[in-house]
Amino acid sequence: MNKKVNYMRDIDLKNQEFLGILNEYKDVLLKRDSPDDIPLIEKEIPIRHTDDKAEDWVSDQYLKEIISQGEGHDGFPRVLRGFSGLKHEDEKDVKGRVIKDASSVLNRKLIEFLSCRNSALNACYPPGGFISWHNNANASGYNIIITYSETGEGWFDYWDIEKQERVRIQDKPGWQAKMTYFGPYDEPDQLCYHAAYTDCYRITVAFVFAEADQFWEEVIEDLETEC
Repeated sequence: MNKKVNYMRDIDLKNQEFLGILNEYKDVLLKRDSPDDIPLIEKEIPIRHTDDKAEDWVSDQYLKEIISQGEGHDGFPRVLRGFSGLKHEDEKDVKGRVIKDASSVLNRKLIEFLSCRNSALNACYPPGGFISWHNNANASGYNIIITYSETGEGWFDYWDIEKQERVRIQDKPGWQAKMTYFGPYDEPDQLCYHAAYTDCYRITVAFVFAEADQFWEEVIEDLETEC
């Protein structure tokens, strides 16, 4: 597949083995002891950036601000209002171990399943959670972004450089996936500024491929095949 500006390809996830891996992870993070209970992740993992407001970080104004910075924007999101520390940082760390173990298993299984290079993101957001506008120019590559939404009350937005407009991909209840290319600064027409917000619990994991073209098509075909 050739690189294309802001190319967002929707993946119709049907592969039951792949969905099974994802659901095992989701069931750990969002486990509740009763319908009115908060999920396990909220009991075990702290929420970071609780004082930051979404309107300051996913607005049109902030998007224009970081675009105007050019390479002064390092590519990273400044703010991710979500549960922090889903990976093991210390073997002696007991708090949240069940969730961190599940995260490690998920990464290992999906890297093997997808034959991809590495994990790029593993995040879980509470209602009101978000990730601020950024472009990943510091870690360019072909990505698959996989998202679970409890109720569909969330979105992923990106800036279409060709059309010079903000494009919204509305969440749906359950799992969704999309593939895209995040370009570096020396490919300015391939930069992809993006942000996300949710009013329900939302999980996002992303992985980077070393190459695309025919291999990517084979991965997509596998994910869209019900087996």
